[in-house]
Amino acid sequence: MHTAIVFTPHADDATAFCGGTLAKWSVNGWKIILVRITDDARDSVGLTEEETKKRNRSELEEASKILGISEIIDLNFPTDSLADIPLTKIRERCVYYIRKFKPYSVFTFDPYTRYEPNMDHIRVARAVEEAFWVACFDLHHPEHFKEPGVEPFSVCERWYFARSPEEITYGEDITEFFPKKIKALSSQKTMIKNILNQFRLQLKTWGYKVPIIEEAFENDPAFLIEQILYMQSAQIADTCGFGEGQLAEAFRVDRFGDLEAFFQQSAEPIEGIPQGPKRTFLDKYWP
Repeated sequence: MHTAIVFTPHADDATAFCGGTLAKWSVNGWKIILVRITDDARDSVGLTEEETKKRNRSELEEASKILGISEIIDLNFPTDSLADIPLTKIRERCVYYIRKFKPYSVFTFDPYTRYEPNMDHIRVARAVEEAFWVACFDLHHPEHFKEPGVEPFSVCERWYFARSPEEITYGEDITEFFPKKIKALSSQKTMIKNILNQFRLQLKTWGYKVPIIEEAFENDPAFLIEQILYMQSAQIADTCGFGEGQLAEAFRVDRFGDLEAFFQQSAEPIEGIPQGPKRTFLDKYWP
């Protein structure tokens, strides 16, 4: 059984950007671990910080159960403040969990995307990107190795998502798992209500309101979430050349970078170690 780790700043990121893929992989036998970097203590409307943390954790547990995520790890860095935390401190925690769980694949925000306004997203992306190679070095954080089974380790596949992906190398067909994604994200009402309120405030400044936003804010957001995500997922599927009616999530997947062709020609199977899954990538094929 392969393992995948998702490193996300906030409780709703994994569900929104790769929830369909995680649900699909879980059904196919993958162990999925979610590492949430912040405490999401301010991601609410009209609640105290303590109540916000409780609700977001509870709703994250519900969403994770729907998606088949087997374990949630909270690092509890203060939300919306990662720019004030030394990057190496965040990176060290990512290195530790990569070494501990030895994932075949890791999902996180793309550190090279443009138009990302959330510094928490940027900091996590950069910390994880550095953690990929730091985790290999036995002179980085040797204190980790006092724990049995924790050793230098390198992730094989790096799955990057973004608000506005500039380069899509892989589209995951989530048509069958789209309802799970909607159900999971709709269960994270505290996070969603906070996002909707940001739009309400901006619209108010503009001098307008959008009735469907008001309805989703006051009641159940599921219908609005389904509308928006269906449109986005259908567009991604079309971009990736999938058939009519299919839905997909978009990723920039990297493995060996500019050495991919060399390793494709030179690699030999290691006896006793299962080879990774074969995937059809856009414009090229990687086994």
